[in-house]
Amino acid sequence: MKKLLKNGIATAVLFAPVALTSAVQADGFYASTFTGLAFQNDQTSRGTSDTIDISLDNGFVIGGALGYKLPITGFRVEVELAYRENDVTAGQLLSDPTIAFSGDNSSLGVFGNVLYDFDGILGIATPYLGAGIGIGGVESDVVRQNAVNDVRFGGPTRTEFLYQGIAGVTFPLGDTWDLFAEGRYYVAPGVDFDLIDTALNTRETIESSYEVIQLQAGLRFKF
Repeated sequence: MKKLLKNGIATAVLFAPVALTSAVQADGFYASTFTGLAFQNDQTSRGTSDTIDISLDNGFVIGGALGYKLPITGFRVEVELAYRENDVTAGQLLSDPTIAFSGDNSSLGVFGNVLYDFDGILGIATPYLGAGIGIGGVESDVVRQNAVNDVRFGGPTRTEFLYQGIAGVTFPLGDTWDLFAEGRYYVAPGVDFDLIDTALNTRETIESSYEVIQLQAGLRFKF
């Protein structure tokens, strides 16, 4: 019994460095890139004298991140830069429903994300959840031009506080590469835009919102 115990301890000591090395290799820095579809919620913006409703087409998102997988815990942290854009399909002023709009909405944001990998739950994939906060530009570049005047909605790019929720799954492609697919809910709360009538030379600031659901996929390279 003592001999068996000694052999077991010796074996554990012998293979401990190998196990530790494997754990360390699973952690460390990574870089990722992704692209996908962006679905912006219809936008209703209300001012003191008018309301504008805007519908948007399916758009796109493209971005990348530099991250670090923390040892043992399953947590990852990353810095992300991403751009999303949606074209306007229809727009309407409450005061004049005959005015139709065209243009696009877009946002470029920088985020700090925290993610948690649920290792060991699925055999060939690892699900994960995360959240991020950031700052970025939000722009609505919408216009309706006729022979009389321009009616414009948006104005200069707004710098806004941003937050997002993340849910995804990772598919390992070997020791170096991962494939991942995820959904994100991207929000810039409390955005204010301008409603400008060039004929009347008026400008009104109106309360609006910017919410995007992203379905995206990408590759992750582990250093």
